[in-house]
Amino acid sequence: MTDAETTALLARYSRAEISAVQLRRALGGISYGDVLVELARRDLPLPTPRTGSAERIARARAVLFPPTA
Repeated sequence: MTDAETTALLARYSRAEISAVQLRRALGGISYGDVLVELARRDLPLPTPRTGSAERIARARAVLFPPTA
């Protein structure tokens, strides 16, 4: 993978378009620490959660862990 392709993937991750797992797999299974180093080298910020993610997580938890009576 070229440096430009790696930078493009890191930029997509920084914009929260792909997950950390997807990024790490695409980059050959690098560690999360390596991801942080590569983001810093390129002056890219960490991704911020997308709007509404808390609500989606709450719905998923309700389905996976229904309240017991």
